[in-house]
Amino acid sequence: MKSAGKIDRTFLVAMAMTMIAIAITSAAPGAWALSTPPLVWNGNSLTYDSGSAPAVAISGTVIVEVHEGASGALWYHTGKIQENGKVTWAAAPAQYDNGYAPSIAINGNTIVEVHQATTSVGALWYRTGTINSNGTVTWAAKAFEYDSGLAPSVAVAGQTVIEVHQAGAGVVALWYHMAEIQMAGTVVWAAAGHQYDTGVAPSVAVAGSTVVEVHQSTTAVGPLFYRSAEIQANGTVIWATGAFQYDTGLAPAVAVSGPSVIEVHQATDVEGDLWYHTAGLQSNGTVTWASAPVEFFTGYAPRVAMAGPTVLEVGVFATGEGSLVSRAAAY
Repeated sequence: MKSAGKIDRTFLVAMAMTMIAIAITSAAPGAWALSTPPLVWNGNSLTYDSGSAPAVAISGTVIVEVHEGASGALWYHTGKIQENGKVTWAAAPAQYDNGYAPSIAINGNTIVEVHQATTSVGALWYRTGTINSNGTVTWAAKAFEYDSGLAPSVAVAGQTVIEVHQAGAGVVALWYHMAEIQMAGTVVWAAAGHQYDTGVAPSVAVAGSTVVEVHQSTTAVGPLFYRSAEIQANGTVIWATGAFQYDTGLAPAVAVSGPSVIEVHQATDVEGDLWYHTAGLQSNGTVTWASAPVEFFTGYAPRVAMAGPTVLEVGVFATGEGSLVSRAAAY
């Protein structure tokens, strides 16, 4: 569908000179101990909407969630994290666009959202928004095409945006595409993306200059892999020399806050057990995973966000367009 094109000489030199030790090492534990699950879930799940393919991001105490509705409508729903760690949701969602498979990231009060134009391989679009002082969202007047593919996922650190997606259907090339948020809140994308791996259903998170990406290795339940990277001062990305298995499952999603990493996934290809897996970012940019995942609920299509000590997971409780539920935890 597309080719990587020529990699510029600056990037090759940087890669040659910056081995960074991103390759996984036996580094000491990071933010979380590797033996005892640190998460304390705050009560039962909370039904907040209906739909499919949810995604969520947090800025301070403000939550912005996006999901698919009927007939390709995309909806957003805002919420707030209370002082006691519980979540309250706005009374109703609102439509902001049309499309499929949305993903969302926030920098301060600036939202970057990405989605597919159709259910098949085709144009990928982004839309920006602004979180208002009262917790509502004002979206840009229109969305813009930035790439093509499937299953986009987006993350933001400061002004830097990194997006990952599949090149097509099945086990295919995985691509990343960089962008920069401007002072006016607009986004300028790099001229082209680059392949970084092969797989299915990628999810990306970033903390500072460190990128953590997770994906399936097959289209069915099987090994889940992660790959780390470092964003350079010139906006290029140097990826670890290989991906590494950290678990087994389906539909992985990852979030990072400071040195703490949390990943969630399905255990099976039907509605069933959901698991989380914690990790710590090391000072050298490596990732050290807890020895085992922990089961926390049932459902499918989980997505996760972090803000300070709060973890928020959203998912679907029934196959198809079903109840959307949220679960909050603290560490």
